[in-house]
Amino acid sequence: MAGRKQVMDMRSETGGVSQKESDEQQRNWTAQQWKKKAADSLANYDPTRAKLNFEVVRGGVVQSIDTSKSIAQKMAENLAARGIRDPNSNADGKRKYRTLAKFIFGGNRERMHELAFGTQKVDLTKGADNSGITRCQEIEDWARDVYNFMAKRYGEDNIISFYVHLDEKNPHIHCTMVPVDIARNRISWRTVFGSTIEAESANMTALHSELVEQVNKKWGLERGSNMEETKARHRSTEEYKRELVSEVCDLETTRQGLLRQIRRAEIKLKGISTMIANLRERKQAIQDEIDEIARQFGQDGCDHAALASRMAALRSELEAVKDKLFLRQQMLEDAERTILAARARLAALKQEHAEIREHLSTDFNYKTTELQKNLLATYNDMVTSSWEPVRPTLSEHQQHLLDESGFTHLTDNAAGVLNCALLLSLNCIREATAYAESNGGSTVNNTGWGRDKDEDDEQWWRRCIARSAAMMRPGGKKRQRGR
Repeated sequence: MAGRKQVMDMRSETGGVSQKESDEQQRNWTAQQWKKKAADSLANYDPTRAKLNFEVVRGGVVQSIDTSKSIAQKMAENLAARGIRDPNSNADGKRKYRTLAKFIFGGNRERMHELAFGTQKVDLTKGADNSGITRCQEIEDWARDVYNFMAKRYGEDNIISFYVHLDEKNPHIHCTMVPVDIARNRISWRTVFGSTIEAESANMTALHSELVEQVNKKWGLERGSNMEETKARHRSTEEYKRELVSEVCDLETTRQGLLRQIRRAEIKLKGISTMIANLRERKQAIQDEIDEIARQFGQDGCDHAALASRMAALRSELEAVKDKLFLRQQMLEDAERTILAARARLAALKQEHAEIREHLSTDFNYKTTELQKNLLATYNDMVTSSWEPVRPTLSEHQQHLLDESGFTHLTDNAAGVLNCALLLSLNCIREATAYAESNGGSTVNNTGWGRDKDEDDEQWWRRCIARSAAMMRPGGKKRQRGR
């Protein structure tokens, strides 16, 4: 059937898998955390279907998700058992290698629901009770086929975790693996995925085609695009309206993050380029001196012992300079790769944003999008201008003062603050209050809340954000402020 596309997305990782991300993939949450997730109007989890989640382990065995070890622990034990060193475990922390590939597999919602639930009707309304839904054998068989595909392609030993989520709107797989050079028994992203950006892209394109031919064609899924290109395509209009705020917030937050990433990488690139130039200059100077000493050997009146000693010292220094040059060149390529990848992602975001705007069908939706964009821009300006210059100079006491003032909460819970601020700016007072309280926020008296007739847009947005931060602050930690 036309439109039944497969989804495959892959991201590289240098920082491993955090405990928070591991808990999310394993659904290793307390009852209170589940309650908070279920109450969040913008979250995408159904606690009544959590029991349907599963994992695939060695040998293609399907089982309930084991939460006894985090993904980071699984990775550490996997590498230790095989005698493979994690190159990011250096104490100085200066070098960051891409040691993990994080894959997501899925397909369009209609087909994935058929595989997971058959003819059972899943109610995707927030708070719906789907406890009577059972898991179909087809989703297990499909997941096992994907697992075997990855095991054959990259080696089963290199699969760290393989979780299948059926408690979100679209069933999907999270597969985390380490790129190991089998011949050398060491982690090597370049050996496994390609030594250049072009080679890596070609490998992913080929993998996408292999997946559909070897696995997904059997399950009625066609050759698809990457996740960014497909995820906005398979929504109903009504569903889109419900997810609009979250979508725009995610896009803008990602865009701001990518811009910061590009700026940092460009600064790093400039510094590395200077270091490489200096090292090349030093390398040439050493080589010139070595050549001069070589010419002096055999000449009368020369201290050959001193010349030999100096020659040995120069050759040792030359090797050290070469090693440094090699490392700096790798760092330079990584910085260039980061910039190119971030710019490509920005271009994809632009296209995705255009698709979202294309789906807007009412003035309210348009207004919501514009308000969200303006609120985000204002919020980011506020945070960046006040926080970035201060961060490197903070003492422990100053950090405590920021925590007490609520500023830390403003930055740590940006998404929640912005969502609540959006509702306030739309004068949805009851909804904003309910949203804040459902996320553990404080009780704030919003009687008489509204925009003053003499307020300009900037003043109004700032006031909405400030009020939202107070509302989203955990109960019992509320700090009284002026208007």
